[in-house]
Amino acid sequence: MTYDGLVLAAVVAELEKLVTGGRIQKVRQHNDTDITLEIRRPGHTYLLFISADARFPRIYLTASILPVPHQPPNFCMVLRKHIEGLFVSRLEQVGFDRVLRLHLKAPGQEERILVLEIMGKHSNLILIDAQERILGAAKHIGSSVSRYRQVIPGRQYIPPPATGKLDIRMLAEDTLSRLLDKFPKEAADREIVKNWLMETFSGFGPFLAEEISARACVEGAVSVDKVHNELLALRDTVCKSDYLPVLITSERGEAFAAYPVPSVQFPADRQHARSSINETLDTLFRSLITRTELEDLRTQLLTAIRRAEGSRVQALKSVERTIAESERAEGYRRIGDLLLANLNAIEKGAKSVRLIDYFDPDMPEIEVELDEKLTPQQNAERYFKRYRKARDAAATAEARRSTILQEIALLKSAKSEAEAAKSVEPLKALREMLTDQALLRREVALEKQDEEFAGHRIRRIITSEGWEILYGENAAANDYLTQRVARPNDVWLHARAITGAHVIIRTAGHSGNVPKNVLLEAATIAARNSDAKHSSLVPVDHTLRKYVRKPRGSAPGFVTYRNEKTIDISLRN
Repeated sequence: MTYDGLVLAAVVAELEKLVTGGRIQKVRQHNDTDITLEIRRPGHTYLLFISADARFPRIYLTASILPVPHQPPNFCMVLRKHIEGLFVSRLEQVGFDRVLRLHLKAPGQEERILVLEIMGKHSNLILIDAQERILGAAKHIGSSVSRYRQVIPGRQYIPPPATGKLDIRMLAEDTLSRLLDKFPKEAADREIVKNWLMETFSGFGPFLAEEISARACVEGAVSVDKVHNELLALRDTVCKSDYLPVLITSERGEAFAAYPVPSVQFPADRQHARSSINETLDTLFRSLITRTELEDLRTQLLTAIRRAEGSRVQALKSVERTIAESERAEGYRRIGDLLLANLNAIEKGAKSVRLIDYFDPDMPEIEVELDEKLTPQQNAERYFKRYRKARDAAATAEARRSTILQEIALLKSAKSEAEAAKSVEPLKALREMLTDQALLRREVALEKQDEEFAGHRIRRIITSEGWEILYGENAAANDYLTQRVARPNDVWLHARAITGAHVIIRTAGHSGNVPKNVLLEAATIAARNSDAKHSSLVPVDHTLRKYVRKPRGSAPGFVTYRNEKTIDISLRN
């Protein structure tokens, strides 16, 4: 959906007739970017919806009263303080661009101006006073984002940079003729004309530029005379507010776009005449936002399911390796016994040794691999340890394999359900079901994370038992997590003597010690987020946060600790 200068001009033309002189009775803010102004005129109340959303910035009259949060956002409180009770004195579209200034006034009170800037991901809604001083904004822009144009309460409002483009409403015929002299008299390349229109005229986006080019096209080339006539006709349409709004539908019959004039870019049977551009936009966005929310939720859920399925597939491979390893358990024990029986024959530092296998009736000579850093006795114990590990793992591996296969089947079925869902509710119910069954991790509100972690890159995982694990993604996040977020009795983990993430297991709200499987999960996170992540075995220390200390003046992320215990994490199993 395009929301260019022409769409805004048509909306403003209608709003001037309907809300000018109206009194703002109530301000509602629905989320970070969307507000509704309730404007009362004798005999009628209008709901003016304004959004600075990065994907769909827009303004129009709506028939819907949208839900609001329990606690009004700060910007909502600023708007209620400064503009409730004021009257709409005039609306001003700046230079036919996608910038609207809503002037608000009341007898004996200073003027307030609500500025909507429709600029894609940089869209914003800003309240300023008569001296152009910023009182509040939907999005605060600090110096770290823009050194030239900061949007912070108390600062002077700086308009978006001037483009120097022409306002179609002020276009004189002789000026247009001079501008078109650059093109061949008979015909011009369509793409070149389209780019020229966007570079020359304010508020022209790809859709409007393509519309003018298409209307002026003759046998694949653009007639310059027709461009001349189409631009003058557009100027007259805007100046006279002579609009013929249409709702454009897709081939499947879904609302696809709204425009103030019929378009030659779509078949006539897909363009449905409407009496009001505001009503047309309201109809469009009710459908578009619902569909967008559905597809966004579907994409997020499918991504989570595929990630969970991939994790189970990897776990299945690990379990199958464990089962295969268990079949070799007896062989490890026999090698350990052979090493103990031949300790005097093994040279220290040897990488291998040839021994007679007395357990085989034929007593063949076999070659046994050794760890050159270990003594012969330690090498024997190493094989006994592998034997015990393989033997013990075999007891649970088969049951675990069956469980994983069932989980993979459930995830495959859930993926099919998500792909077939026709509305938001089944997707939400499906995610909740998968979360309750511990097939997906429970979502944590990003807003809460941002507020709690002050913008630091700290990740959160909720285990199936409800334990919360946090870890930092860089040195600054590690510092903030350990020094500011963690509580004294939280469990703190870090890969031993290796650069890596600080990991915290939050203990508040839980009685008793941290379960072993939760401790292992957190230790695995510490190992996988360390410089030793490609090693087969990573030692991970854990202690209580109260035993962790940051030396004064030390680098970000550097700490010392005591009373630690160590867990060896195998990243290949």
